[in-house]
Amino acid sequence: MDALLDVRNLRVELPGSQGTVHAVRGLDFQVKRGEMLCLVGESGCGKSMTSLALMGLLPRAAVRSADRLEFDGVDLRGLSPRQMQDLRGNRMAMIFQEPMTSLNPAYTVGNQLCEALRRHRPATRAQARDRAVYLLERAGVPHAPERLRQYPHQLSGGLRQRVMIAMALMCEPSLIIADEPTTALDVTIQAQILRLIRELQTEFGTAVVFITHDLGVVARIADRVAVMYAGEIVETAPVGQLYAQPSHPYTQGLLSCIPVRGRTPPGSRLAAIPGVVPSLVDGIDGCAFRNRCAQARAACAQTPPQVACGTGHIVRCVAVSRALRETRESTV
Repeated sequence: MDALLDVRNLRVELPGSQGTVHAVRGLDFQVKRGEMLCLVGESGCGKSMTSLALMGLLPRAAVRSADRLEFDGVDLRGLSPRQMQDLRGNRMAMIFQEPMTSLNPAYTVGNQLCEALRRHRPATRAQARDRAVYLLERAGVPHAPERLRQYPHQLSGGLRQRVMIAMALMCEPSLIIADEPTTALDVTIQAQILRLIRELQTEFGTAVVFITHDLGVVARIADRVAVMYAGEIVETAPVGQLYAQPSHPYTQGLLSCIPVRGRTPPGSRLAAIPGVVPSLVDGIDGCAFRNRCAQARAACAQTPPQVACGTGHIVRCVAVSRALRETRESTV
């Protein structure tokens, strides 16, 4: 599969009164056609800012730069606002974190669904309505024709999120960016929405960038995982390899915080990563995780190298680089 989305050295900077916040710092990743890539990390690590940068929805003061930012052969850096509007919602779509603030309360569900199709395709009102009903039913919304006449506030949180999913699929996009779409939902509805997204992604062959901080969600739906910390990707791997062989100390710390059935005693204290995330104001020198890392050494003050630990498994870490070098030398 060739790359549908190709990102190289993506940066987002936010000028402020206290200095410039380097929210996204040199991201490199690709998304293949039909692939589910999960961006995972703590709150504030730059996941949502990355999604907004891809969709061209950054705040006006934000500065986006990249060596490459291509979607299906189109250079997103050179598109005008009008060209970006033609692409957004058509070939690229987004499912936002909170559907109540993403759906317009002044318009019915039907108006918002049909508008998405008629804005980008030569469809009649009847054709747009038929597609809206089909996708609502496919998204598990009961009594879909009646729902078209309802307003967002008349729907539950789970139904509103299903409407957002249907809206994202109206024009059969090649790429969907889902920004923590299950965060505001209860656990039972979360499981239903995750299963639905995975089923629809497989049915329509859509590539998905799924943003979350929940490693349990990642294990269930991802094909590949990119772990973010302090605005940069520190580890990328196929999902099975990441869980079987986490290599970056931050990834290891995240996984150690998850209770394991049968191995974590009830009532016991869960593991935690010590320290706090460094400030992203005016940049960071060297490894951003070194002040919280038990394996930190003097060399971590320099920019950490990217190391290949296996097929498609890339880690940005001095300790991993040294360990691999010593292993190779010992086998010679």
